[in-house]
Amino acid sequence: MKFERLNLNRREVLKAAAAVGVTSSLGLSGCSEAEPQQQAPVLQGAIGKDGQRVPPWSNWSGNQVSEPNERLVPRDTDELSGMIAKAKQGIRLVGAGHSFSPLVPTNESLMSLAYFNGITHIDKAAKQFEVAANTFLASAGEPLWQEGLSLINMPDINTQTFGGAIATSTHGTGATLGSMSTNVIGMSLVNGQGEVVHCSQDNNTELFQAARNNIGALGAVTGMKIQAKDKYYLQETSWMMDLQEGLEQAEALRDKHRHFELYALPHADYIMGITLDEVDEQALSQPQESSGDAYETFKTLSKVIDAVPFMKRFIINAGASTVSKEMRSGRNYEVFGNIRDIRFNEMEYSVPAEYGVKCLTEILDIIKKQNINVIFPIEVRYIKGDDIWLSPFYQRDSCAISCHNFHDKDYKKYFAAIEPIFLKYDGRPHWGKIHSLTAKEQSARYPKFDEFLRVRAAMDPRALFANAHIKNVLGLS
Repeated sequence: MKFERLNLNRREVLKAAAAVGVTSSLGLSGCSEAEPQQQAPVLQGAIGKDGQRVPPWSNWSGNQVSEPNERLVPRDTDELSGMIAKAKQGIRLVGAGHSFSPLVPTNESLMSLAYFNGITHIDKAAKQFEVAANTFLASAGEPLWQEGLSLINMPDINTQTFGGAIATSTHGTGATLGSMSTNVIGMSLVNGQGEVVHCSQDNNTELFQAARNNIGALGAVTGMKIQAKDKYYLQETSWMMDLQEGLEQAEALRDKHRHFELYALPHADYIMGITLDEVDEQALSQPQESSGDAYETFKTLSKVIDAVPFMKRFIINAGASTVSKEMRSGRNYEVFGNIRDIRFNEMEYSVPAEYGVKCLTEILDIIKKQNINVIFPIEVRYIKGDDIWLSPFYQRDSCAISCHNFHDKDYKKYFAAIEPIFLKYDGRPHWGKIHSLTAKEQSARYPKFDEFLRVRAAMDPRALFANAHIKNVLGLS
Protein backbone atom coordinates (compact mmCIF):
# COMPACT_ATOMS: atom_id res chain seq x y z
CA MET A 1 0.00 0.00 0.00
CA LYS A 2 1.19 3.52 -0.77
CA PHE A 3 1.37 4.46 2.91
CA GLU A 4 4.17 6.93 2.22
CA ARG A 5 1.84 8.90 -0.06
CA LEU A 6 -0.17 9.85 3.03
CA ASN A 7 2.28 12.56 3.99
CA LEU A 8 0.47 13.95 6.98
CA ASN A 9 2.32 16.93 8.41
CA ARG A 10 4.11 15.80 11.57
CA ARG A 11 4.43 19.37 12.78
CA GLU A 12 0.65 19.78 12.69
CA VAL A 13 0.21 16.48 14.54
CA LEU A 14 2.56 17.72 17.26
CA LYS A 15 0.66 21.00 17.44
CA ALA A 16 -2.53 19.03 18.00
CA ALA A 17 -0.76 17.03 20.71
CA ALA A 18 0.45 20.19 22.41
CA ALA A 19 -3.06 21.61 22.31
CA VAL A 20 -4.26 18.79 24.56
CA GLY A 21 -1.14 18.77 26.72
CA VAL A 22 0.41 15.42 25.81
CA THR A 23 3.50 16.40 23.78
CA SER A 24 5.88 15.52 26.59
CA SER A 25 4.45 12.04 27.00
CA LEU A 26 4.31 10.77 23.45
CA GLY A 27 6.38 7.76 24.37
CA LEU A 28 3.85 6.71 27.03
CA SER A 29 0.45 5.06 26.81
CA GLY A 30 -1.16 6.13 30.06
CA CYS A 31 -4.67 5.30 29.01
CA SER A 32 -6.89 2.27 29.24
CA GLU A 33 -7.53 2.18 25.47
CA ALA A 34 -3.88 1.77 24.59
CA GLU A 35 -3.28 -1.77 23.33
CA PRO A 36 -0.35 -3.89 24.46
CA GLN A 37 2.18 -4.93 21.87
CA GLN A 38 1.72 -8.45 20.59
CA GLN A 39 4.51 -10.68 21.74
CA ALA A 40 5.70 -13.13 19.12
CA PRO A 41 6.52 -16.59 20.48
CA VAL A 42 10.21 -17.34 20.92
CA LEU A 43 11.09 -20.21 18.60
CA GLN A 44 14.18 -22.33 19.08
CA GLY A 45 13.95 -24.32 15.86
CA ALA A 46 13.23 -28.01 15.46
CA ILE A 47 15.96 -30.63 15.55
CA GLY A 48 16.66 -31.85 12.03
CA LYS A 49 17.70 -35.27 10.75
CA ASP A 50 21.37 -34.34 11.19
CA GLY A 51 20.85 -33.46 14.86
CA GLN A 52 21.22 -29.74 14.20
CA ARG A 53 18.56 -27.13 14.81
CA VAL A 54 16.61 -26.04 11.73
CA PRO A 55 16.08 -22.25 11.60
CA PRO A 56 12.47 -21.32 12.45
CA TRP A 57 10.42 -19.34 9.95
CA SER A 58 8.44 -16.11 10.27
CA ASN A 59 6.52 -14.13 7.71
CA TRP A 60 7.16 -10.45 6.98
CA SER A 61 4.81 -9.04 9.63
CA GLY A 62 5.59 -11.64 12.28
CA ASN A 63 2.01 -12.90 12.73
CA GLN A 64 2.82 -16.30 11.18
CA VAL A 65 5.63 -18.46 12.57
CA SER A 66 6.57 -22.12 12.42
CA GLU A 67 9.35 -24.58 13.16
CA PRO A 68 9.95 -26.78 10.11
CA ASN A 69 11.99 -29.91 10.79
CA GLU A 70 13.68 -29.61 7.40
CA ARG A 71 14.54 -26.86 4.93
CA LEU A 72 14.87 -27.78 1.26
CA VAL A 73 16.57 -25.62 -1.36
CA PRO A 74 16.71 -27.45 -4.72
CA ARG A 75 19.22 -26.05 -7.21
CA ASP A 76 17.41 -27.08 -10.40
CA THR A 77 14.32 -28.83 -11.70
CA ASP A 78 15.87 -32.29 -11.59
CA GLU A 79 16.79 -31.91 -7.93
CA LEU A 80 13.36 -30.45 -7.18
CA SER A 81 11.61 -33.37 -8.87
CA GLY A 82 13.73 -35.84 -6.93
CA MET A 83 13.01 -34.20 -3.59
CA ILE A 84 9.27 -34.26 -4.20
CA ALA A 85 9.20 -37.83 -5.51
CA LYS A 86 11.10 -39.08 -2.44
CA ALA A 87 9.25 -36.94 0.11
CA LYS A 88 7.92 -38.77 3.16
CA GLN A 89 6.28 -35.74 4.76
CA GLY A 90 4.46 -32.55 3.80
CA ILE A 91 6.13 -29.72 1.86
CA ARG A 92 5.22 -26.05 1.89
CA LEU A 93 6.89 -23.62 -0.46
CA VAL A 94 7.93 -20.17 0.69
CA GLY A 95 8.61 -17.02 -1.29
CA ALA A 96 9.03 -13.56 0.19
CA GLY A 97 6.76 -14.26 3.17
CA HIS A 98 4.25 -11.50 2.38
CA SER A 99 1.14 -13.57 3.16
CA PHE A 100 -0.64 -12.83 6.43
CA SER A 101 -2.77 -16.00 6.37
CA PRO A 102 -1.18 -19.34 7.38
CA LEU A 103 -0.39 -20.46 3.83
CA VAL A 104 3.24 -21.31 4.64
CA PRO A 105 3.61 -22.51 8.28
CA THR A 106 4.60 -26.16 8.64
CA ASN A 107 6.45 -28.34 11.11
CA GLU A 108 7.50 -30.61 8.26
CA SER A 109 9.47 -29.59 5.13
CA LEU A 110 9.82 -25.92 4.16
CA MET A 111 11.03 -25.48 0.59
CA SER A 112 12.55 -22.40 -1.02
CA LEU A 113 13.02 -22.06 -4.77
CA ALA A 114 15.71 -19.42 -4.25
CA TYR A 115 17.75 -20.74 -7.20
CA PHE A 116 14.76 -20.38 -9.53
CA ASN A 117 15.08 -16.69 -10.30
CA GLY A 118 15.54 -14.30 -13.19
CA ILE A 119 13.94 -13.53 -16.52
CA THR A 120 14.92 -16.42 -18.77
CA HIS A 121 13.60 -15.27 -22.16
CA ILE A 122 12.09 -12.13 -23.70
CA ASP A 123 10.11 -12.22 -26.95
CA LYS A 124 10.01 -8.58 -28.06
CA ALA A 125 7.79 -9.24 -31.07
CA ALA A 126 5.07 -11.01 -29.06
CA LYS A 127 5.66 -8.73 -26.03
CA GLN A 128 6.03 -11.75 -23.79
CA PHE A 129 8.65 -12.99 -21.36
CA GLU A 130 9.46 -16.08 -19.33
CA VAL A 131 10.39 -15.72 -15.68
CA ALA A 132 11.44 -18.13 -12.93
CA ALA A 133 9.04 -18.41 -9.99
CA ASN A 134 11.25 -16.96 -7.25
CA THR A 135 12.05 -13.78 -9.19
CA PHE A 136 11.08 -10.65 -7.26
CA LEU A 137 8.69 -8.26 -8.98
CA ALA A 138 11.08 -5.38 -8.30
CA SER A 139 13.81 -6.99 -10.38
CA ALA A 140 11.74 -7.28 -13.57
CA GLY A 141 11.20 -3.63 -14.40
CA GLU A 142 14.64 -2.62 -15.63
CA PRO A 143 15.47 -5.65 -17.83
CA LEU A 144 12.05 -5.46 -19.48
CA TRP A 145 12.44 -1.72 -19.98
CA GLN A 146 15.76 -2.20 -21.75
CA GLU A 147 13.90 -4.41 -24.25
CA GLY A 148 11.12 -1.86 -24.70
CA LEU A 149 8.58 -3.71 -22.54
CA SER A 150 6.82 -3.39 -19.18
CA LEU A 151 4.40 -5.30 -16.99
CA ILE A 152 0.79 -4.41 -17.80
CA ASN A 153 0.09 -3.66 -14.15
CA MET A 154 1.74 -4.09 -10.77
CA PRO A 155 0.91 -4.02 -7.07
CA ASP A 156 2.70 -1.41 -5.01
CA ILE A 157 4.51 -4.02 -2.90
CA ASN A 158 7.17 -5.13 -5.36
CA THR A 159 9.20 -7.31 -2.98
CA GLN A 160 6.97 -10.31 -3.66
CA THR A 161 8.01 -13.15 -5.92
CA PHE A 162 6.20 -13.86 -9.17
CA GLY A 163 5.30 -17.33 -7.90
CA GLY A 164 3.78 -16.02 -4.69
CA ALA A 165 1.97 -13.16 -6.42
CA ILE A 166 0.37 -15.46 -8.99
CA ALA A 167 -0.56 -18.06 -6.35
CA THR A 168 -2.91 -15.58 -4.65
CA SER A 169 -4.08 -13.33 -7.53
CA THR A 170 -2.06 -10.37 -6.30
CA HIS A 171 -3.27 -7.18 -7.93
CA GLY A 172 -2.82 -3.47 -8.38
CA THR A 173 -5.70 -1.18 -9.23
CA GLY A 174 -7.51 -0.22 -12.43
CA ALA A 175 -11.09 -0.91 -13.49
CA THR A 176 -9.94 -2.19 -16.91
CA LEU A 177 -7.02 -4.20 -15.52
CA GLY A 178 -7.05 -7.67 -14.00
CA SER A 179 -4.81 -9.17 -11.34
CA MET A 180 -1.28 -10.23 -12.23
CA SER A 181 -2.59 -13.75 -12.76
CA THR A 182 -4.63 -12.61 -15.77
CA ASN A 183 -1.43 -11.78 -17.66
CA VAL A 184 0.02 -15.28 -17.23
CA ILE A 185 -0.23 -17.26 -20.49
CA GLY A 186 1.77 -20.35 -19.53
CA MET A 187 3.12 -22.13 -16.45
CA SER A 188 5.46 -24.96 -15.50
CA LEU A 189 5.00 -27.00 -12.32
CA VAL A 190 6.40 -30.08 -10.62
CA ASN A 191 3.46 -32.08 -9.28
CA GLY A 192 3.18 -34.25 -6.16
CA GLN A 193 4.75 -37.23 -7.93
CA GLY A 194 7.80 -35.25 -8.99
CA GLU A 195 6.67 -34.93 -12.62
CA VAL A 196 7.18 -31.76 -14.64
CA VAL A 197 3.87 -30.50 -16.06
CA HIS A 198 3.24 -27.60 -18.43
CA CYS A 199 -0.03 -25.75 -18.97
CA SER A 200 -1.26 -22.78 -20.97
CA GLN A 201 -4.32 -21.25 -22.54
CA ASP A 202 -4.25 -23.99 -25.19
CA ASN A 203 -2.63 -26.92 -23.37
CA ASN A 204 -3.80 -28.57 -20.15
CA THR A 205 -6.38 -25.81 -19.86
CA GLU A 206 -8.09 -27.00 -16.67
CA LEU A 207 -4.77 -27.07 -14.85
CA PHE A 208 -4.06 -23.62 -16.26
CA GLN A 209 -7.31 -22.24 -14.82
CA ALA A 210 -6.48 -23.76 -11.44
CA ALA A 211 -2.78 -22.90 -11.39
CA ARG A 212 -3.18 -19.15 -11.90
CA ASN A 213 -4.51 -18.96 -8.31
CA ASN A 214 -3.10 -22.12 -6.80
CA ILE A 215 -2.35 -21.16 -3.13
CA GLY A 216 0.60 -23.55 -3.34
CA ALA A 217 -1.68 -26.59 -3.34
CA LEU A 218 -0.99 -28.05 -6.80
CA GLY A 219 2.78 -28.51 -6.67
CA ALA A 220 5.89 -26.40 -7.08
CA VAL A 221 5.53 -23.71 -9.75
CA THR A 222 8.95 -23.27 -11.33
CA GLY A 223 8.27 -20.68 -14.02
CA MET A 224 5.72 -18.87 -16.12
CA LYS A 225 5.25 -16.98 -19.36
CA ILE A 226 3.70 -13.54 -19.02
CA GLN A 227 2.11 -11.13 -21.45
CA ALA A 228 3.68 -7.67 -21.28
CA LYS A 229 3.14 -4.42 -23.22
CA ASP A 230 5.21 -1.61 -24.67
CA LYS A 231 7.08 0.34 -22.01
CA TYR A 232 5.25 3.37 -20.64
CA TYR A 233 5.51 6.25 -18.21
CA LEU A 234 3.05 7.10 -15.45
CA GLN A 235 1.93 10.34 -13.84
CA GLU A 236 0.68 9.94 -10.26
CA THR A 237 -1.49 12.55 -8.56
CA SER A 238 -2.57 12.38 -4.92
CA TRP A 239 -4.80 14.79 -3.02
CA MET A 240 -6.96 14.91 0.08
CA MET A 241 -10.74 15.33 -0.18
CA ASP A 242 -13.64 15.75 2.17
CA LEU A 243 -14.84 12.24 3.00
CA GLN A 244 -18.32 12.60 1.56
CA GLU A 245 -16.98 14.27 -1.57
CA GLY A 246 -14.52 11.43 -2.10
CA LEU A 247 -17.17 8.74 -1.67
CA GLU A 248 -19.48 10.48 -4.12
CA GLN A 249 -16.75 10.90 -6.76
CA ALA A 250 -15.15 7.47 -6.39
CA GLU A 251 -16.84 5.68 -9.28
CA ALA A 252 -16.45 8.62 -11.68
CA LEU A 253 -12.73 8.85 -10.87
CA ARG A 254 -12.42 5.08 -11.27
CA ASP A 255 -13.86 5.28 -14.79
CA LYS A 256 -11.82 8.33 -15.82
CA HIS A 257 -8.30 7.13 -14.96
CA ARG A 258 -6.16 4.12 -15.84
CA HIS A 259 -5.57 3.59 -12.14
CA PHE A 260 -7.51 4.96 -9.19
CA GLU A 261 -7.48 4.18 -5.48
CA LEU A 262 -8.71 5.66 -2.23
CA TYR A 263 -7.24 5.84 1.26
CA ALA A 264 -9.88 6.43 3.91
CA LEU A 265 -8.69 7.62 7.33
CA PRO A 266 -10.56 5.96 10.22
CA HIS A 267 -12.20 8.40 12.68
CA ALA A 268 -11.59 11.28 10.25
CA ASP A 269 -13.53 13.46 7.83
CA TYR A 270 -11.00 13.08 5.01
CA ILE A 271 -10.15 10.59 2.30
CA MET A 272 -7.19 10.57 -0.07
CA GLY A 273 -7.47 9.94 -3.80
CA ILE A 274 -4.63 8.68 -5.98
CA THR A 275 -4.74 8.48 -9.77
CA LEU A 276 -2.15 7.16 -12.24
CA ASP A 277 -2.28 7.74 -15.98
CA GLU A 278 0.03 7.05 -18.87
CA VAL A 279 1.96 10.10 -20.14
CA ASP A 280 4.57 10.76 -22.80
CA GLU A 281 8.17 11.12 -21.71
CA GLN A 282 8.04 14.80 -22.64
CA ALA A 283 5.21 15.34 -20.13
CA LEU A 284 7.08 13.99 -17.11
CA SER A 285 6.91 16.34 -14.15
CA GLN A 286 9.86 17.45 -12.06
CA PRO A 287 10.44 15.43 -8.87
CA GLN A 288 8.88 17.01 -5.80
CA GLU A 289 10.51 17.15 -2.41
CA SER A 290 8.90 14.73 0.00
CA SER A 291 6.68 16.37 2.60
CA GLY A 292 7.86 14.09 5.37
CA ASP A 293 8.29 10.60 6.76
CA ALA A 294 4.79 9.12 6.83
CA TYR A 295 5.86 6.21 9.02
CA GLU A 296 7.16 8.51 11.77
CA THR A 297 4.12 10.72 11.42
CA PHE A 298 1.65 7.88 11.86
CA LYS A 299 3.58 6.36 14.74
CA THR A 300 3.53 9.80 16.39
CA LEU A 301 -0.19 9.98 15.68
CA SER A 302 -0.70 6.55 17.23
CA LYS A 303 1.16 7.52 20.41
CA VAL A 304 -0.79 10.74 20.79
CA ILE A 305 -4.11 8.95 20.36
CA ASP A 306 -3.12 6.23 22.82
CA ALA A 307 -2.61 9.00 25.37
CA VAL A 308 -5.79 10.94 24.57
CA PRO A 309 -8.15 8.55 22.73
CA PHE A 310 -11.10 10.92 23.08
CA MET A 311 -9.23 13.34 20.76
CA LYS A 312 -8.89 10.85 17.85
CA ARG A 313 -11.01 12.69 15.35
CA PHE A 314 -9.59 16.11 16.14
CA ILE A 315 -5.96 14.97 15.94
CA ILE A 316 -6.33 12.93 12.72
CA ASN A 317 -8.29 15.71 11.04
CA ALA A 318 -5.65 18.23 12.12
CA GLY A 319 -2.97 16.22 10.34
CA ALA A 320 -5.08 15.37 7.28
CA SER A 321 -6.09 18.98 6.73
CA THR A 322 -2.44 19.90 6.06
CA VAL A 323 -1.96 17.46 3.17
CA SER A 324 -1.42 19.21 -0.14
CA LYS A 325 -1.77 17.91 -3.68
CA GLU A 326 1.30 16.03 -4.87
CA MET A 327 2.44 14.75 -8.24
CA ARG A 328 5.24 12.48 -9.36
CA SER A 329 6.01 10.67 -12.59
CA GLY A 330 8.51 8.33 -14.16
CA ARG A 331 8.92 4.86 -15.55
CA ASN A 332 5.90 2.77 -14.57
CA TYR A 333 7.77 0.34 -12.32
CA GLU A 334 9.36 3.23 -10.44
CA VAL A 335 5.95 4.79 -9.77
CA PHE A 336 4.18 1.52 -8.91
CA GLY A 337 6.72 0.21 -6.42
CA ASN A 338 7.21 1.56 -2.93
CA ILE A 339 9.63 0.96 -0.08
CA ARG A 340 8.18 -1.39 2.53
CA ASP A 341 9.42 -0.05 5.85
CA ILE A 342 6.11 -0.24 7.70
CA ARG A 343 5.09 -3.64 9.02
CA PHE A 344 1.39 -4.36 9.42
CA ASN A 345 -1.20 -7.11 9.38
CA GLU A 346 -3.97 -7.02 6.82
CA MET A 347 -7.46 -8.23 5.97
CA GLU A 348 -8.66 -7.75 2.39
CA TYR A 349 -11.97 -8.69 0.84
CA SER A 350 -13.17 -8.06 -2.70
CA VAL A 351 -16.83 -7.21 -3.17
CA PRO A 352 -18.74 -6.59 -6.41
CA ALA A 353 -17.59 -3.22 -7.74
CA GLU A 354 -21.02 -1.64 -7.42
CA TYR A 355 -21.01 -2.28 -3.65
CA GLY A 356 -17.56 -0.89 -2.95
CA VAL A 357 -18.55 2.55 -1.68
CA LYS A 358 -21.42 1.18 0.43
CA CYS A 359 -19.17 -1.44 1.98
CA LEU A 360 -16.45 1.10 2.79
CA THR A 361 -19.00 3.48 4.29
CA GLU A 362 -20.29 0.79 6.65
CA ILE A 363 -16.75 -0.13 7.71
CA LEU A 364 -15.95 3.49 8.55
CA ASP A 365 -19.23 3.77 10.44
CA ILE A 366 -18.62 0.69 12.58
CA ILE A 367 -15.08 1.84 13.40
CA LYS A 368 -16.57 5.03 14.82
CA LYS A 369 -19.54 3.32 16.48
CA GLN A 370 -17.37 0.74 18.28
CA ASN A 371 -14.58 3.26 18.83
CA ILE A 372 -12.05 0.78 17.44
CA ASN A 373 -8.50 1.83 18.18
CA VAL A 374 -7.12 2.04 14.63
CA ILE A 375 -5.74 4.93 12.60
CA PHE A 376 -4.19 2.93 9.74
CA PRO A 377 -5.68 4.09 6.39
CA ILE A 378 -8.10 1.78 4.56
CA GLU A 379 -7.05 1.09 0.97
CA VAL A 380 -9.68 0.81 -1.78
CA ARG A 381 -8.86 -0.45 -5.28
CA TYR A 382 -10.79 -1.60 -8.35
CA ILE A 383 -9.99 -4.76 -10.36
CA LYS A 384 -11.44 -6.16 -13.58
CA GLY A 385 -13.17 -9.55 -13.41
CA ASP A 386 -11.54 -12.72 -14.78
CA ASP A 387 -12.15 -16.43 -15.40
CA ILE A 388 -9.60 -17.93 -12.98
CA TRP A 389 -11.25 -20.56 -10.80
CA LEU A 390 -10.17 -19.43 -7.32
CA SER A 391 -9.61 -15.77 -8.14
CA PRO A 392 -11.46 -13.36 -5.84
CA PHE A 393 -12.42 -11.57 -9.07
CA TYR A 394 -13.95 -14.63 -10.77
CA GLN A 395 -16.67 -13.48 -13.18
CA ARG A 396 -17.16 -10.08 -11.59
CA ASP A 397 -15.57 -6.65 -11.62
CA SER A 398 -14.55 -6.00 -8.05
CA CYS A 399 -13.64 -3.48 -5.41
CA ALA A 400 -10.90 -4.68 -3.06
CA ILE A 401 -10.95 -3.10 0.40
CA SER A 402 -7.85 -3.61 2.51
CA CYS A 403 -7.82 -2.94 6.26
CA HIS A 404 -4.58 -2.87 8.23
CA ASN A 405 -3.14 -2.33 11.65
CA PHE A 406 0.46 -1.94 12.78
CA HIS A 407 2.20 -5.26 13.34
CA ASP A 408 2.57 -4.54 17.06
CA LYS A 409 -1.12 -3.67 17.54
CA ASP A 410 -3.89 -6.16 18.19
CA TYR A 411 -5.88 -6.48 14.97
CA LYS A 412 -8.34 -9.16 16.07
CA LYS A 413 -11.14 -6.95 17.44
CA TYR A 414 -10.92 -4.71 14.37
CA PHE A 415 -11.02 -7.51 11.82
CA ALA A 416 -13.77 -9.38 13.69
CA ALA A 417 -15.93 -6.26 13.56
CA ILE A 418 -15.56 -5.61 9.84
CA GLU A 419 -15.56 -9.14 8.41
CA PRO A 420 -19.37 -9.51 8.70
CA ILE A 421 -19.73 -6.37 6.58
CA PHE A 422 -17.60 -7.89 3.85
CA LEU A 423 -19.67 -11.08 3.98
CA LYS A 424 -22.90 -9.07 3.81
CA TYR A 425 -21.76 -7.77 0.41
CA ASP A 426 -20.74 -11.24 -0.85
CA GLY A 427 -17.06 -10.53 -0.28
CA ARG A 428 -14.32 -12.97 -1.19
CA PRO A 429 -11.20 -12.84 0.98
CA HIS A 430 -7.71 -12.48 -0.43
CA TRP A 431 -6.19 -15.95 -0.02
CA GLY A 432 -2.97 -14.51 1.40
CA LYS A 433 -4.57 -12.22 3.98
CA ILE A 434 -6.32 -12.70 7.29
CA HIS A 435 -9.85 -14.14 7.22
CA SER A 436 -11.92 -16.69 9.12
CA LEU A 437 -13.57 -18.64 6.29
CA THR A 438 -13.40 -22.41 6.00
CA ALA A 439 -14.01 -24.64 2.98
CA LYS A 440 -17.79 -24.54 3.51
CA GLU A 441 -17.91 -20.75 3.16
CA GLN A 442 -15.28 -20.62 0.42
CA SER A 443 -16.95 -23.22 -1.75
CA ALA A 444 -20.15 -21.15 -1.74
CA ARG A 445 -18.20 -18.21 -3.17
CA TYR A 446 -16.45 -20.00 -6.03
CA PRO A 447 -18.53 -21.76 -8.71
CA LYS A 448 -15.46 -23.75 -9.80
CA PHE A 449 -14.38 -24.79 -6.30
CA ASP A 450 -15.07 -28.51 -6.88
CA GLU A 451 -13.25 -28.40 -10.22
CA PHE A 452 -10.21 -26.95 -8.46
CA LEU A 453 -10.35 -29.79 -5.91
CA ARG A 454 -10.46 -32.35 -8.70
CA VAL A 455 -7.38 -30.87 -10.39
CA ARG A 456 -5.61 -30.65 -7.03
CA ALA A 457 -6.26 -34.33 -6.33
CA ALA A 458 -4.83 -35.29 -9.73
CA MET A 459 -1.75 -33.09 -9.28
CA ASP A 460 -1.04 -34.03 -5.66
CA PRO A 461 -2.79 -37.28 -4.71
CA ARG A 462 -0.68 -37.64 -1.54
CA ALA A 463 -1.61 -34.10 -0.41
CA LEU A 464 2.09 -33.34 0.08
CA PHE A 465 1.48 -29.62 -0.38
CA ALA A 466 -1.36 -29.30 2.14
CA ASN A 467 -0.66 -27.87 5.58
CA ALA A 468 -3.37 -27.42 8.24
CA HIS A 469 -4.58 -24.15 6.74
CA ILE A 470 -4.82 -25.52 3.19
CA LYS A 471 -6.81 -28.47 4.50
CA ASN A 472 -9.13 -26.09 6.33
CA VAL A 473 -9.85 -23.74 3.41
CA LEU A 474 -10.13 -26.52 0.82
CA GLY A 475 -11.91 -29.11 3.00
CA LEU A 476 -9.24 -31.79 2.73
CA SER A 477 -9.21 -34.64 5.24
